[in-house]
Amino acid sequence: MFDRKTIMAMVVVGLILILLPKYYRLISPQQAPAPAPISVPKDTTARPERAGGSATEQPPAVVPPPSQPPAVLADTLPNDPEYVRIETKRFSMTIGQNGRVSSYMLKEYVFHNKSPVFLQASASAPTPPTCYLDFDLGQSNFKSINNIRLTASTRQLNVTTGSDSVRLISADSAGREIALTYVFDAEKYGFGVSLQTKGLAAPETGEFRIRWIGGVPSTEPDAMRDVQYSGAYAMVGDALEKITTGRESSKEFTATGQTRFVAARSKYFMAAIVPAQPAAGVDIHGTNPEPRSRTSAPQYDLTLREPWGANASGQWTVYWGPIRYENLKALNVGLEGTMNWGWAIIKPFSMGVLRALTAVHKAIPNYGFVIIIFSIAVKMVLWPLTRKSQVSMKKMAALQPEIQAIREQHSKNSQAMNQAIMSLYKERGVNPASGCIPLLLQMPLLYALFVVFSSTIEFRQAPFILWIKDLSLPDFVYTLPFAIPMYGAQVAVLPLVMGVTQFVMSKRTTTDPNQKFMLYLMPVFMLMIFNNLPSGLTFYYTLFNLLAIVEQNLIKLPDFTPSVQVIEDKKGKKK
Repeated sequence: MFDRKTIMAMVVVGLILILLPKYYRLISPQQAPAPAPISVPKDTTARPERAGGSATEQPPAVVPPPSQPPAVLADTLPNDPEYVRIETKRFSMTIGQNGRVSSYMLKEYVFHNKSPVFLQASASAPTPPTCYLDFDLGQSNFKSINNIRLTASTRQLNVTTGSDSVRLISADSAGREIALTYVFDAEKYGFGVSLQTKGLAAPETGEFRIRWIGGVPSTEPDAMRDVQYSGAYAMVGDALEKITTGRESSKEFTATGQTRFVAARSKYFMAAIVPAQPAAGVDIHGTNPEPRSRTSAPQYDLTLREPWGANASGQWTVYWGPIRYENLKALNVGLEGTMNWGWAIIKPFSMGVLRALTAVHKAIPNYGFVIIIFSIAVKMVLWPLTRKSQVSMKKMAALQPEIQAIREQHSKNSQAMNQAIMSLYKERGVNPASGCIPLLLQMPLLYALFVVFSSTIEFRQAPFILWIKDLSLPDFVYTLPFAIPMYGAQVAVLPLVMGVTQFVMSKRTTTDPNQKFMLYLMPVFMLMIFNNLPSGLTFYYTLFNLLAIVEQNLIKLPDFTPSVQVIEDKKGKKK
């Protein structure tokens, strides 16, 4: 009925049909034993609309069986970068299904084009995120949490008061478990994060690692100043270590010892990891793609090392926000030491100036008017010394004829001339250095103001009036087709006004004819220097000069001009 070949073909087909399911199982092994079917409800969590488009339906959340944790999913499965959304008073943030923070937007700060400041680019941005938190659990486990997929306890968190948290967990049939918990405070920047693992192999190095990749992005229009203040820091023992790439393409720093924090900063913003218990060590890797460029922003990868054995368990505070003294001080680990206050001798002046200006700003919400009040207050404090200085200069002016006569008398003996002049000063009660005392007191104050206006976030984008839009930047109004050495190519208005007031003030106080050259040189020199300094500092110095001119008219000084006495030469008079 059937020939031999047909029978053989039917046997082969039968064997194929019998063995085919086993073959598929052989080439596609299951990640874990298939659990009993689970009824998964459709995810109805409200998702905010993205800019320029409508809300899209998201894949449903994976709901674990009540009796066992969800299965670990491989990184070959797609990652939802906006898996969890968090809103607080200070920021908006998203966490991906891999447990990484995928975007971080500050609500109280904007770029100069008025768009929100993202310290980590949003997942929908043209460029991928460059700054994020990661965990390295070792080659035999998960080199990065990017290699796993987790299930969240909630997909949307709105923290308007107090604190709240989201827990992301994952486990597999081999008994390996990973749990991440993010904790958010409505009033604070950043978040708390904890990690617990179970059933993992001990890392080859003996240490787990918590990492911060990328540091902090550049946010300011003056990229050179942003780079100037950037760097990485670590508190190892009692020593605060600072690491910058400088003019090198890369820089490495490694230390072993109790590490209280590791941080990276730009001019105004910071990312810092603070362990609940000091870490065992720290690694910092800095890179700069164009180290010779003064505007090339370096990136810093920060790592804390934790010797936990096979099971990782730790807690950290991640500060991610503006560099404000009170915010950093509240963490109580010395993080405020990363702030720039100038030289050690200037630090008390810088901190005092900032506190004074911010205190007045609570009543007067415009820092330009705060500077006016501050300038008047400083002038009033220095009034007694200024009057003493002007009295001294008045005496000096009265002595000029006699000093000139001494110079002519001892023109060939400079030592005798100086001794005679000093004797004259002593006889008439004149201290030539007293005229410099107000200026000497002004120098640390001016430097402190420079530090405050240049690097403290309180003055970032602080406007005054008219063309002065940002007291932390020069008030440029015009760009020249060429650059002038020291001055630059951009023209600011306030330095020009300051130069005029400097000339007027100096002309009225200069008494020595030999200083006539300096009378014209100093205003030009000050104009060149102040043209690229913060407009808040230039405004203060201009006001100080104007107040000095007014002060010169108000202070009534005695006349020290010697009276002229006509003495009759009786010997030469004919009787």
